[in-house]
Amino acid sequence: MRNRLQLNIIIDLAMFLAMVVTSISGIMIKIIAPLRRHATENWVRELAEGLMLGVGRRWWAEIHLWGGIVLIALLVVHVVLHWKVVDGYFKKHIASKGLRTTLYVVLLVLLLIMTIPWIFIM
Repeated sequence: MRNRLQLNIIIDLAMFLAMVVTSISGIMIKIIAPLRRHATENWVRELAEGLMLGVGRRWWAEIHLWGGIVLIALLVVHVVLHWKVVDGYFKKHIASKGLRTTLYVVLLVLLLIMTIPWIFIM
């Protein structure tokens, strides 16, 4: 039981870090990079360049992409590890077995739509 708890904590922390990386890189791409490019004041451009940490928009886009991929993979592992809890919740709130099965199929299809393209890209 203790090992399972430790594994859950590690996965949850890794998911949190992946969310932080994805969020920060998204801010760099969406807000800071355009500031650097379109700034009319030199101090704004210098501030933006400092925040970009000396690397360009493409590098941040690559970090954003891989942060998102790691986050999705960890989310799948998280749900698998907590499947009994998820299944118990749905059994309690959705009485119809057919409706629960339909919901599971829809969730599986959404998961496949989200993950299969990455298999062909890599």
